[in-house]
Amino acid sequence: MKTLLQAVLITAIGCAGAHAQQVEVDGGKVAGIPMADGSSIFYGIPYAAAPTGELRWKPPAPRAPWSGVLDATKVAPACVQGDTGWNKDFLATMREDCLTVSIRTPAPMARGKARLPVLVYIHGGSNAYAGAGDMADDALHREGIVVVKLQYRLGAWGFLGLDALRDENPHGASGNYALLDQLAALKWVRTNIAAFGGDAGNVTITGNSAGALDALLLTMSPLSRGLFNQAILQSAAPGAPRTARQNEAIGNVLLDRLKLPHGAEGLAKLRTLPAATVDAAATNLPTPDGVDPSFIWEQQIVDGHVVPLPYAEAYAKGAGKDIRVIIGSNSQELGADRKPETVPALLAAAFGKQAPAAAALYHDDAALGSVPTQLMTDMWFRCPAAWMARRMANPARVWRYEFGLGAPGSGKPPEHTSEMEYVYRATPAKALPADWPPLQRYWANFIRNGDPNGAGLPRWPAVGQTSWQTAAYLDFAPTGIEAREGLRAAQCKLMYQERDYPQSATVPN
Repeated sequence: MKTLLQAVLITAIGCAGAHAQQVEVDGGKVAGIPMADGSSIFYGIPYAAAPTGELRWKPPAPRAPWSGVLDATKVAPACVQGDTGWNKDFLATMREDCLTVSIRTPAPMARGKARLPVLVYIHGGSNAYAGAGDMADDALHREGIVVVKLQYRLGAWGFLGLDALRDENPHGASGNYALLDQLAALKWVRTNIAAFGGDAGNVTITGNSAGALDALLLTMSPLSRGLFNQAILQSAAPGAPRTARQNEAIGNVLLDRLKLPHGAEGLAKLRTLPAATVDAAATNLPTPDGVDPSFIWEQQIVDGHVVPLPYAEAYAKGAGKDIRVIIGSNSQELGADRKPETVPALLAAAFGKQAPAAAALYHDDAALGSVPTQLMTDMWFRCPAAWMARRMANPARVWRYEFGLGAPGSGKPPEHTSEMEYVYRATPAKALPADWPPLQRYWANFIRNGDPNGAGLPRWPAVGQTSWQTAAYLDFAPTGIEAREGLRAAQCKLMYQERDYPQSATVPN
């Protein structure tokens, strides 16, 4: 039987291989991997020049054409990053020449003819770690969607600010090079995705965690107009806005640690140092007062060009008014490792002067977790999502969710990223709706049509022009899917009583 199964698999791969085609893109030809299901994967197609040497901390430059056929069969090397413990696989291949996209297309025979919706995924990892990774186990393409995963400069490589960088920039801006990378990748998609069967006129951007934050910032950037139609923001932790000057002050600390002078001379030398030397010096750089160190590269950097305005002001002026959005988080994101004695400090971090009033709103809860878990989830994820969903220019085009299941087969409660497999992996044949809710179907409907609703699915109402108490959302709970209103309304209303930005306050260990 094993031999027969192997023969069938070899035959299937052979048939898929017969359909594999080289694809012509800007720069030259690429050849990817034919998959057994008839789809094809193309790894590591460059969308910009290597940001090395003089191109460090500059907007992405065009990639020079290559000769022959580019081998796109191996998982793309990740961008340069520090060691955080869980990113060993990315460390093994990382390099500065990393500005690439990887693509899985379900339409190998219809390239140039099919016009399938496109999903562009921005990976998470605190904007400092990880990469696009392997696409072999992805299944969202089976919904008739071309999936693109992009890579961007990480950590200090992608977000460093310096006055010398501002001085040399024609827009007088520094920082946000990672967002410029993402914009360049989206422009590449607009120009080249038809060759993979994709529709450049129907593009959705998405991400989880820091990737969701980046996607959120792109919806607010005037530089992104015409590059995408929709955004899916999963567990974004936006972080308080920081000014360009605050960001440049962090950059000056990096120069000081490396014993480099401030100004153009120090920048010139910084561009010649080994990457490992820069990464070592960039470890544990200071954040502005009150900002948790984990948000060092996840704050909104208001540089006046890529991100011209802080959240509240941008929304008041109609930022992202033409973009349809799904936004949400998990019912327990972080905080399960915090002890009960940290509660007073967590309350103070989340609510400031309102901490005594907020204390009465928190009790251990089977669905929402311990009080520390609730506080960290409310402060960093749930309440910022509520705040933004109500301020986005057209709440009738915004859908909010709360996801309450652990990762499949883990036996764990919900946690940060636990929804990812339900979105990107194939639904097991015998899975019950209570065990495997149809996130993938909702997401696919939204990617195709700009509305998550569809036949056979519980109705998902848009947020609407409503109050904290009546804002609609869809609850994906272990007991089923239900449309509800006013998720954590009392807590979130109190949290934002004296604040007009999504915070990232320091929390106790």
